[in-house]
Parts: sequence; structure tokens; C-alpha cells
Amino acid sequence: MGWKTKWRWLLLGFCAAFLFAYSFESPSQSAVKVEDPYASENEQDFSGLVITYFALPNGESTLVRLPGGKTMLIDSGSAEDWPVLFERLSERKLTRLDYLVLTNDQPEHVGGYEQLTGKILVENVIVPKLIEQSIVKALPVRSTLKRITVTAPGEFKLSSEVSMQVLLPQEPLFLSPQNNSLVFQLKHGNLRFLFTSGINEQAEERLLQWHPDLLKAEVLKVGDQGSNQGSSQPFLTKVDPQVAIIQTGKNKDSMRDGHSEVLERLGESWAETYITSHDGTITILSNGVDYRVLKAKK
Repeated sequence: MGWKTKWRWLLLGFCAAFLFAYSFESPSQSAVKVEDPYASENEQDFSGLVITYFALPNGESTLVRLPGGKTMLIDSGSAEDWPVLFERLSERKLTRLDYLVLTNDQPEHVGGYEQLTGKILVENVIVPKLIEQSIVKALPVRSTLKRITVTAPGEFKLSSEVSMQVLLPQEPLFLSPQNNSLVFQLKHGNLRFLFTSGINEQAEERLLQWHPDLLKAEVLKVGDQGSNQGSSQPFLTKVDPQVAIIQTGKNKDSMRDGHSEVLERLGESWAETYITSHDGTITILSNGVDYRVLKAKK
């Protein structure tokens, strides 16, 4: 009977060791990164470029996770947006940013800057050189913070796989501050993502004049929160987006007057259009060849 008891204890010990080893292997298996956007169900297990267009009550802010893990936030929303933006960043366990892009000095784009930099460590601030002084004057940009100025036309390398193609402002032509905003493309392999900040038709005309061959993009962040003042038909025809994203806190009913023409033009351009107030936060996964759009009610 003694040998049976001995073997029983050995068997129990073996099973316990197996379960212990399996419990340590499981997290590493779930942490395996996926390169195909269509094989990934969320941004955490995806290894490529991740662009998250946040749904905020008033302003605009977009988070970019570069292949390799570096992070970049495009604008900081309005001051009133900060509690929501902070919650979204906290959900992603974000405590530092490699880059913060400030596209202009308008409250709906940079109003949350002071609160953001008080909670999140920012390594570099990217600003358009032509309106750098107006941004610095409007915001408490610390002198110790590394500032990177970009000019149009020009290209800034963000990582080995992703670059920022700067298109505006090229010269200070407009009295309207939003028309001097930073406009750029993120280039990832064969894919292009166009960010138009708050510009309207005047600035679009300059883009068509100066950079007609650089505007085509698979994904367009619609300018001026989808206002009828922008997204002209000639501009949309040249960009030819497959996906258009309007970042606004207005619901569809309140958009009928101020945005109806833009929605109609986007429909005529065959762009699949998402409105963050209706569709929630929009996330795009890109491997430089293919991309996938994910919706979340946040």
C-alpha cells in the first residue's frame, strides 16, 4: 500500500507542476502580436499602426500608436473634453507620449493642453513653424519641453515605417486661424491618412493649387468637424477617400443644417463615413497594405 500512496503523491505533484507552468504560459500566448488587421479583434494584440479617433463632447483628439510602440497624440481636445480624454488614455494605460502634435491655437484643438501635460509626460511637441508663436502665446508651453517645428512642404520621420508629410501651412495667407492649421498625411507603406485639422474651403483651394498630387488618401479626417464651410467637392474628388471620419460632439439631428451638404458630398464620393457622436470612437488598424476599421461606443 505504501508504494501506491507514493505514486499517488507523485502524480498529484506532476499535475500541480503542469497547471502551474500552463498558468505562466497562457499570458505570453495571449500577448502574441498579430500583423494582419483582419486577424485582430482589438488594438492590444495588433503589431502595426493604430489610429484612434476619439469621440469627445466638443473638440478633437486622435491617438496614434506607431509600429514599435511609440505614441503620438494629435491635439488635446477642449478643456471641457479633458475628463473624457483622460479616461480614454487611462483605459489604454498611457502615462507618457513620445509626440504631441498641436495643429493650431484654437480651443477645440488645444484647450486640454495644460491638463494633459499636467497628467501625462510629453517628450516632444510638434508645431507648425509658421504659427509657432501664436501657439506658444496661447499655451503654457514649457521652455524645457523639446519643441519640433515642421514646415510645408516637408517630411518628418516618426519611425522606420511611418512618416508625416506636411502640406500646410506653407505661407501665412489667411486671417482665419484655423485655415493656417497644420495639415499633414501619415504615410504607412502603401496607405495614407490625411489630417485636416480645422481648415475650410479657402485652405483646401491652396492645397489643390500647391499639392494636388499629394492629397490622395485612403482615410480622411474631415476638416472643421464636418462644417459646410469645408470639404468641397473638388477637394474630396482629389483626396478620393475610402473612409471619412467626422470628429464632432453634435448628434445627427443637430448636424442636419450645418453639415448636411458635407454629408451629401461624402456620400457622392462613395466614402464610408463615420461620425464619432453617433458611431463612437473609431480605431483603424494598418499594416501598410491593408487596414481595418473598428467601432466602439466610447
